[in-house]
Amino acid sequence: MTKETPSSTKSDRRLNELVEDIRSWDVASEHRTGTHGDRRTSEALIERLADVPVSTRLVEFPFERRIPEDSYVEVGHQRLEGIPLFDGGETDGTLESALVTVGQPGAIGFGYATASGGPDNLELLKHRNSDNHKALIGIARSATPGIAMLNADSFTSPFGVPTLIIDSKHEPTLLASAQSGETVSFNVNFKNEQTTATNVEVRIEGRNGSLAPLVVMTPKSSWWTSTAERCGGIAAWLASVRELATLELERDVIFTANTGHELGHVGLEHFLTQNPGLGRDAHAWIHLGANFASKGSQIRMQYSNDAVRSKFVEHLTANAVKIASEIGGETRPGGEARNIFDAGGTYVSLLGSNSLFHHPDDRMSNNVDLETAMRTRNAVVDLVKELSGAGG
Repeated sequence: MTKETPSSTKSDRRLNELVEDIRSWDVASEHRTGTHGDRRTSEALIERLADVPVSTRLVEFPFERRIPEDSYVEVGHQRLEGIPLFDGGETDGTLESALVTVGQPGAIGFGYATASGGPDNLELLKHRNSDNHKALIGIARSATPGIAMLNADSFTSPFGVPTLIIDSKHEPTLLASAQSGETVSFNVNFKNEQTTATNVEVRIEGRNGSLAPLVVMTPKSSWWTSTAERCGGIAAWLASVRELATLELERDVIFTANTGHELGHVGLEHFLTQNPGLGRDAHAWIHLGANFASKGSQIRMQYSNDAVRSKFVEHLTANAVKIASEIGGETRPGGEARNIFDAGGTYVSLLGSNSLFHHPDDRMSNNVDLETAMRTRNAVVDLVKELSGAGG
């Protein structure tokens, strides 16, 4: 019989915590900013830390939601429901016209939309602010049918013509309509709702309050359940809180889990407003971004300078995490790290690819790589310990 060792017991406990952290996210179908699911997500994070000797804080702030209404294209007698870009315009009544390929003369142009960006998006979205069309349709391109949404980076300042994302299963219908030249009906409307959005914050004090704090941030909102998209970061964030709560630190560490990822990073912007100067002056920011725990993920690292990069590379290598690509400080990064770039701060960021990015089918059962989630979790915890001065 194999004797259980303290190290194996600790490893098993960490794996169990990781699985339960991810499962607690996956059971909730709604994580969108300003919804009931947004608050429940915050409460669930706090519950996961209930036995940890730290003070967690649910931070509320007022938020105005845009809720789509009557968003469709009607072809013949078939109404194809879609989801509009949340930072786009609305129709003034129903628009009727034939469909044309985007860029060709015509009121309603159609093209293709991919959640991860690329040439399809560039071709479609370059016409948002042009006079070529009065409306746009983006046929969703993803691994399976369904609508993989595009983030609304300009959510607080919507612009351009109304743009509707349509499930790829309707592509044959739309192509046939365009070829026939028939008139279709197009409509996009929103209603506004005053609500409350929430972040979660934890602060662990270090020995030397005069030192600039370390900040560990991860998004906690998304379009759908988005389990593989979000849970690498969520699991590493929770694990880092647990580990540091038992250690003596040199400097303060602030953990912030922010809503608004899909809507212009409004939760992080609220946090930065409440902590003026922190974007620039923090010792460093660790951004736990999207997708690095998804199956088949091509993991990439973003960083502001070689010093913080080398520290992270050391811990990633020690934990057998392979980096497929890097983006240095000369290039504006993706995700919430770009807010820190804009503020002139020091940051390191972990992200990856995901074949079900922003797709309703991104769930724990089919798209989470637990081994990679554990390896990245361990590398992040080791980096947090080093940058916080844990143990001396």
